[in-house]
Amino acid sequence: MSKKKNNKRSTSSISKKRISSIALGLLVCLIVGGVYVGTKPEVKVSPVAPATGFLIETRPIMTDAVFTGRVAEAYRIAAEIPKVIDSLFCYCYCKKNHNHKTLLTCYTNKHGSKCDICLGEVFYAYELYNQGKTLDEIVIAVDKKFYRPYRRT
Repeated sequence: MSKKKNNKRSTSSISKKRISSIALGLLVCLIVGGVYVGTKPEVKVSPVAPATGFLIETRPIMTDAVFTGRVAEAYRIAAEIPKVIDSLFCYCYCKKNHNHKTLLTCYTNKHGSKCDICLGEVFYAYELYNQGKTLDEIVIAVDKKFYRPYRRT
């Protein structure tokens, strides 16, 4: 009798060890996969439809040499993809407050350097552009992210 009980204990002990080993293996695979996905570099995708065509805002964009840091980067982006930026509505409502035509107008003067909304829109549009989004997809995504009701100040 005692041999049968020992035999059951040893098989249950072996199956518990086996289950523990499998669970540990799966956990290691999951961690390694998560680290791989989290650290793999982003691949820059060429845009599906490059933004070309006539601009609404015809004034020249200020040079990024006047600025530093994030602001200089925003002005450089505006110069790199003017059609995309020109296609976007500026949600700081400078169109109503300062008679701007589009978001690109903010970068023909120093307004874009002082406005977090203008900066945020440019960086978000550039991120989407580098993901290969079309102009229409960029406009829709920016509108969805930055829309807020107009409040008279």
